[in-house]
Amino acid sequence: MKEYIIQLITAFLGSAGFAIVFNIRSSLVFLASVGGFLSWGLFLIFQSITANYFVASFVASAFAALYGEVMARVNKTPASVFFIPGVVSLIPGGALFYTMSYALRSDWDMFRQYSSLTVQYALGIACGLSIAWALWYMFQKFLTNRNTLEEKNA
Repeated sequence: MKEYIIQLITAFLGSAGFAIVFNIRSSLVFLASVGGFLSWGLFLIFQSITANYFVASFVASAFAALYGEVMARVNKTPASVFFIPGVVSLIPGGALFYTMSYALRSDWDMFRQYSSLTVQYALGIACGLSIAWALWYMFQKFLTNRNTLEEKNA
């Protein structure tokens, strides 16, 4: 349990660091960091439930995308202000490092193991973001069409 708390705090601080590096308004840094905290929390939950890195990355990145879209509307700012710091905590830096390290050492069995893990992370993140954005924009289009029909009928 202690290691999960440390990971969540680190995800929050890492997301805050990226928010600051990207020069996000200081009033929004906390909200952007909360996105990273919650995304990593969802990753940990789904990884422990499914033991599948793809599924955990998928769910966490989809949440980060939706969180970014909702917070963007609430705060009247671009969604990237929120979803980039939210996804930063999901980037498979360790897996990628070990993949390259084993490739340089010519340890091909470990290279295959870590490269598979890295690809699962990356595909999960990419698919989660893509599907969440597609659903978000379909929802927005539905609301726009519904409002247009209501105005015509009024």
